[in-house]
Amino acid sequence: MASKPIIICVTGGKGGTGKTLVAVNLAIMFKNEGYKTLLIDGDSENPNTYLLLGGELGKREEVLFFKPSINEEKCTKCGLCAQNCVPHALLHVKDSFPIPILAVCSGCKLCYKICPTEAIEADYKTVGWIYELMEMGLDLLVGELKPGEARSASVIESLLEELDTKINDAEDGYDVVIIDTAPGAHCDVEELIEKADYVIPVTEPTRFGLSDLIRINELITLLGKEYKVIVNRSTLLGYKNQFFNELNSLQLDILGKIPLHDEVVNSYCAGVPLMENKKNSEKMGPAYKAFMEIYGKIKIWINIKELN
Repeated sequence: MASKPIIICVTGGKGGTGKTLVAVNLAIMFKNEGYKTLLIDGDSENPNTYLLLGGELGKREEVLFFKPSINEEKCTKCGLCAQNCVPHALLHVKDSFPIPILAVCSGCKLCYKICPTEAIEADYKTVGWIYELMEMGLDLLVGELKPGEARSASVIESLLEELDTKINDAEDGYDVVIIDTAPGAHCDVEELIEKADYVIPVTEPTRFGLSDLIRINELITLLGKEYKVIVNRSTLLGYKNQFFNELNSLQLDILGKIPLHDEVVNSYCAGVPLMENKKNSEKMGPAYKAFMEIYGKIKIWINIKELN
């Protein structure tokens, strides 16, 4: 395959639709066919791909965020830093030392760069971590936001930097990268979708599922990405018929439907992805068959070639 991997982003407008279920099982299917696969967990506030793989987070690398530290021995109280701070993260009163307001600091380091007396010194705080592990033959990168922090964008930026490093420096490279995003249509999700070649929003046949699907599709369209929809828990009653009628009216391309079935629940409980169970696959249930059908459609969609 080409040196540049195919990057598929699995996303969704709301939580609980089954994004991680889809991302993990897609990664497993590519891995099972011999593709060197990297799975990325970009849901930094609630990463759990490793749980579905029965793994544990181990060695981690800190994600550091710049914060200004005022050296009062050097500071002339000129106020230049506060005057040029766009988010107003430095409070300056005449003849007083500037006071950092870290809650609104963007970490841009402008104050640090322009201070004429070098009175602003670089300090850092940990806002999250990046984990790297291997489970079931999959390379896995996990971003986690530190509890109490609100700098998830910094974690995602570090995660994408690590992705670029692995793509460029890996001895053999990757064939496929699967990205699992956080729910919603905020800046973290936007950055991850922007990185992808193909996008798969996952939804469910409920009123909330439809509303949030429309929202995430607007973002994907705005970013100019090609996408197809997966409907999880497709056999849920109540709103199902109206839901699929709405999808037809919106002319959305449905990649596949995954029914609500015990085999999915059992795979969750066991910590073993449904598609990792290759034994007696002919006896597997409708969810397994749905994933196989989805996988076949994905390979046609992205025109991926079989490996020897």
